[in-house]
Amino acid sequence: MSELAQTSKDRWGNLPVSYDEHNLKISQYHVMADWERPYMERLAEIATSRGGTVLEVGYGMGIAASALQARNVDLHLVIECHPDVIARCVSAHRTALASGSMHLLTGYWQDVTPLLAAASIDGILFDTFPVSAQEWVGTHMFFFEEAYRLLKPGGVLTYFSSEPTTLGEPHLERLEQAGFERGNISFEVCPVQQSEDSKYWDASSIVAPIVVK
Repeated sequence: MSELAQTSKDRWGNLPVSYDEHNLKISQYHVMADWERPYMERLAEIATSRGGTVLEVGYGMGIAASALQARNVDLHLVIECHPDVIARCVSAHRTALASGSMHLLTGYWQDVTPLLAAASIDGILFDTFPVSAQEWVGTHMFFFEEAYRLLKPGGVLTYFSSEPTTLGEPHLERLEQAGFERGNISFEVCPVQQSEDSKYWDASSIVAPIVVK
């Protein structure tokens, strides 16, 4: 936690990125690994279940982006803040970006999403790494109010929940405070088999939230 407390939006984009066959690391932080693939693909299915315009917040290794591109959506928006990860997204999705089926919006979501119109998004997949100690409780919880503003009525939010088997009461309360009704909040428990060197997850499952406006 002490190392994370030293990280901030001001310096996150200057930290070095390393990709290998199975992992994404930014400086000393283990951000993502390919054992997440089945889980991220399920999140992509949830986010695209309404079709239309889908917003992906956090590109990472591009696992979810590839899954979203394979689904039937009209427009795929991606928000990413780290310049090296942005470059990887551009390299991997030149055709989609050129055709206009994907739009890449660069910057921190806190700065970018206010530029998007209210009730303009059909589905959201949120998966970002905490860039401050405050966000360590779960970056998604800071996004709930903005997600509610962005979603069309009937639109769906999903995200890396940071919970292994259920959505806890504080989690549900934060969603309700943002405007979502408890009767429209559900989830699936997705089994995962993380790698031996995983630094950020040690449970055998992760909850996939399904939050409908």
